[in-house]
Amino acid sequence: GGRQTHPPAGEPHPWFLKRVADRDSTDWLNNEFFFRAFSQVMHESGHRVEGPVHDIFDFRWNQDFRNKGEVEPTLRGGVIYNEPVGWKKFAVRVMGRFEGGNSWLRLDGSPGEWAVAYHGTQVNAMPSILTTGMRVGGRQAYKDFKDQRTGEHIGEGIYCTPSIKTAAEFSPVILVEGRRLQFVFQCRVRPEAIKRIHEEVGRESGAYWLINDPADIRPYGVLVREAGATTE
Repeated sequence: GGRQTHPPAGEPHPWFLKRVADRDSTDWLNNEFFFRAFSQVMHESGHRVEGPVHDIFDFRWNQDFRNKGEVEPTLRGGVIYNEPVGWKKFAVRVMGRFEGGNSWLRLDGSPGEWAVAYHGTQVNAMPSILTTGMRVGGRQAYKDFKDQRTGEHIGEGIYCTPSIKTAAEFSPVILVEGRRLQFVFQCRVRPEAIKRIHEEVGRESGAYWLINDPADIRPYGVLVREAGATTE
């Protein structure tokens, strides 16, 4: 068999790097700053980022929603989806990492597409979420409630929301290089697995969802926004 000589084994292909560069922004919140900020947050949580950035993230799929106006909701997985206006998404490397292919990431409503949810959390939970996925937490305030559509028992699981504003309420502000930042996970959730603590359609404030099985929620982006300039 032949031996790979270009690029060196373990190194990203030049075409990959070109696509990453083409999607990078020219302002302060670029890939380099994000990874410095991410590494700082991980370090302050007691975790060192050992591997290269491309082992964790796939910046080809970044999306910048910071300068977008409010848009009408669309659907993902047959469920209402509101874009995270005001935030920038740094894509987690998830392609090909789950059984059954990548259909859960679809954007066109075709079979297998999962819904979109947001999950705000303390930064010290970020390393384990990115490496081993979501885990059921100890605080289960709504476990005895009933699903607003089906009447099923909510039970225990992972809390998330279709509202980025609601998720941001659970995201502490972190100071990085003089900027006050917030981090929120953008996730896909299997539509049939959503337990609705609140009905999201027509609700002014954010609804809470619960996912009983951690296998039914997959983080695929880290959303970042500046919470406001610091005052000295």
